[in-house]
Amino acid sequence: MSADHYHQAQKKGLRLIHTLQARGEDAYLPVLCELVPELNRLTQVPLGLMQIPLDQIDGTATRGRTTAFARNFMPLLDVNSEFAFKWATLYDDVVENGLREPVLAYEYYNRYYIIEGNKRVSVMRTLDAVQIEANVTRILPEPEDTERYRIYQEFVQFHADSGINIIYFKSEGSFERLYALLDKTPGERWSEDERTDLESCYYRFAQAYDGPKQPLPVADAFLMYLDVFGYAQSRNNTPSEFREKIEKLWPEFVVAAANKPAALINQPSEKTPTLLTTMLHRTPQVLRCAFLYNRSPQSSAWTYWHELGRKALEDEFGARVETTVRENVPQDQAEAVMDALAKEGYHVIFATSPVFLDACIRQSVAHPETKILNCSLLANYHNVRSYYLRIYEAKFILGAIAGAMADNNLIGYIADYPIYGVPASINAFALGAQMTNPRAQIVLEWSTIAGENPEQALAQRGVHIISNRDISAPHMESRAFGLYHEQDGVIYNLAMPVWNWQKLYQGIVRSILSGAWTDEAAGHADRALSYFMGMSTDAIDLICSQRLPARLHRLVDLLHERIRGGAFLPFIGPILDQSGQVRVETDVALTPQEIISMDYLAQNVQGRIPEIDELTDVAKVIVSLQGVRAANPAKAQRDGGAP
Repeated sequence: MSADHYHQAQKKGLRLIHTLQARGEDAYLPVLCELVPELNRLTQVPLGLMQIPLDQIDGTATRGRTTAFARNFMPLLDVNSEFAFKWATLYDDVVENGLREPVLAYEYYNRYYIIEGNKRVSVMRTLDAVQIEANVTRILPEPEDTERYRIYQEFVQFHADSGINIIYFKSEGSFERLYALLDKTPGERWSEDERTDLESCYYRFAQAYDGPKQPLPVADAFLMYLDVFGYAQSRNNTPSEFREKIEKLWPEFVVAAANKPAALINQPSEKTPTLLTTMLHRTPQVLRCAFLYNRSPQSSAWTYWHELGRKALEDEFGARVETTVRENVPQDQAEAVMDALAKEGYHVIFATSPVFLDACIRQSVAHPETKILNCSLLANYHNVRSYYLRIYEAKFILGAIAGAMADNNLIGYIADYPIYGVPASINAFALGAQMTNPRAQIVLEWSTIAGENPEQALAQRGVHIISNRDISAPHMESRAFGLYHEQDGVIYNLAMPVWNWQKLYQGIVRSILSGAWTDEAAGHADRALSYFMGMSTDAIDLICSQRLPARLHRLVDLLHERIRGGAFLPFIGPILDQSGQVRVETDVALTPQEIISMDYLAQNVQGRIPEIDELTDVAKVIVSLQGVRAANPAKAQRDGGAP
């Protein structure tokens, strides 16, 4: 009987040989000493006895009998050979008594190469085993400045802490994300129960995710799943429970695998309804839209301007649109609030703060029939569309005004959260100031650094032209917003940007009502969608004081007209950073994605981007999610955002 098993295994091997040779690929087992010629001089670390996954065994340590096996470790030699007899005898013994002797193996970059025991690996693979016991020696690669090496260093720490070798990622920072999701710290040794629990959870997920068209490797899909649902909520899931949520999360796996930047849409699409589209696309008689605010319009200027946008929706569409508001929603209650809104039959949910993003993702899976949008930058999810405004366009013009009015060449800029999008605003302001005053220097301060007073710091340096928070509300007494001149405690407002959220909200609702929303999704199946509107749609505007000189008014009008018409781009080279490095070559224009993801400051900026541990507690929460200096840079790059 064992001879029959050998023959069946041999057929699998020969089949693979023919397939790979037809593609011009090496069909036999890779040899570690040939892949790594310097093998003998690399540091070797004994790891002892351990279980190693069979699908992580790539080849052999030395050439030896390499050609006796196909690349999948299936045997190739004649069925009447001594090799075949030994293989068959081993097969019978393993079936009857189990594997009684471990193999010897090298581990290199978390792949395994057999020193002794190739036939044992072959037999165990024939039996569809998952793991095999091995006495392992780790080969430490020489240090190099590559992502591959840095990922491996993360794995070495993870393996030392957890003893787990079945999880390996393709992106730098992924092990750091996993530690955070598990509420663990690098260097902290795991208990046996903790190791077993995670391995069991991972295997059940892998079983549910298994299939021929996996968009992502299992480990990367598992990490993304935990990002959305959390480990505590997933650790006891059955494969069927995993499978149900994996199916709903599948579009996000596709987007992550494609690794394309979000499609930035300058204006939501709209189409003229026809009889056919009306029959195929049936919108509700009344589109019900819900707005989530993490603060109230009375306490937050940011929320106040979103509230104006919500009211403008009702004014524009009348009885066709119904809106509701949930104010002062804490981050940890957002998911429950959205769940209730979806169950109440709201068709669209606008979550107006990036702190709600994780809740948006989870609820988009729980309620795929509900359209959920989050006000943030760089959110790379297919089921949740993000939206934001091109505030940097107004910032450039404000900088031009400031440069023209700064008699001592010093201009203050008070920034709030060091998150993606903010460096773009600072740099646009600096470039605008440089255009009207080549000697202008931007003195950068932060309102969110604990224990610091940015206004006082600027006053001590003799800075009187200041750009502060972008927006205010009529009921707020402070005049320290927008661009202003401060002298002896008296503030004279000069100009301020206007965030016309109603333009964006009205455009999105028109897109939904006309059926164009669905077409946008179909045209970008492997990308996230993000609305990014600016002056060209009047979503960003500018209000200037009559105190400005007439010639400066004319310059502002000219810049506004040319930016609005696309004839002038704020970010066009040459642009140098603070170290003098050329970041944008002459006559080269940055793409919107490059603008959003800026993490450096322009040459004429005096100041820096603070570290997360310098910030106030409130700021730390936001910056930990999407900050330029976030503790979790991989997640920050995905999320981006606004205050």
